[in-house]
Amino acid sequence: MSEDQVAILMPEYLAMSQAFSYLQAESQRDLIFDAMHHNRDRARDIELTSMVANFNCWDERGGYRRVPQGGKAALPDIPVIENLHSNLFRKNASRLLGRAVRTNYSATTKRYLYSLYAGLSSKDPLVGCAYMVGFELHAADMIQSRRTTLVKTFEARSDDLENFRSHVRGEDPAEKYHREMTSRLLGELVPADLNGRFLNEFDRAYRLSLLWCRDLLRIVSREGDGHSEIEHHGRCHCGSASSASERHESFCSSMQLLNLPNVWISALARTWR
Repeated sequence: MSEDQVAILMPEYLAMSQAFSYLQAESQRDLIFDAMHHNRDRARDIELTSMVANFNCWDERGGYRRVPQGGKAALPDIPVIENLHSNLFRKNASRLLGRAVRTNYSATTKRYLYSLYAGLSSKDPLVGCAYMVGFELHAADMIQSRRTTLVKTFEARSDDLENFRSHVRGEDPAEKYHREMTSRLLGELVPADLNGRFLNEFDRAYRLSLLWCRDLLRIVSREGDGHSEIEHHGRCHCGSASSASERHESFCSSMQLLNLPNVWISALARTWR
């Protein structure tokens, strides 16, 4: 992927990174309004999903990273906006491109984000959970792939890219804890008799993010140099010039790290082959 192609993609990624925590937080509004309207407690499954959703927002705003490093004394630094994941990404992208990167909420990205919000805010907790998990798993793979592309295109060191390091590098990277938390949520929320329905919803949710990536890469091919290295067979992850079999293997590994039932992994692996 050329530097010109990367320059087209980065503002779209930045827009998604900036928007996600707002969408995740806002998605809970209608759920509590529904409880208020019917004068009833919130259901346990909605509470479970909301707890993980709120952690995701806290993490995206830089809170998770600051407090383990500085303890309670770091709490006054929470309003430092440079700690936002989107701003860490902006900083890295601007440095690599040699110019300021601003968000681009293109029609493609806006359509994706509106659809993502509709899934996250569903009153059906199984659907809301599927969209949250689908987004997180896709984002984890996308972060890895984007890192590979930026290192290759700009001959950069991955450890110098701060927003990637906070997710996947260091002695105790955060990503493994995200996956364990997600695994426990699914174990609590999805009974065996609803496995099939959850997998169908997860498939829709993951495919939504995948198609957003695919649409962006079509824009790159149209507006960039026309020599995109990315195949669009099965899973593609915005900048990773890997084979379809490698992407399939990566997807299966992601599912295994969540300690999902083997029947889930087999079903999803067939879907994304």
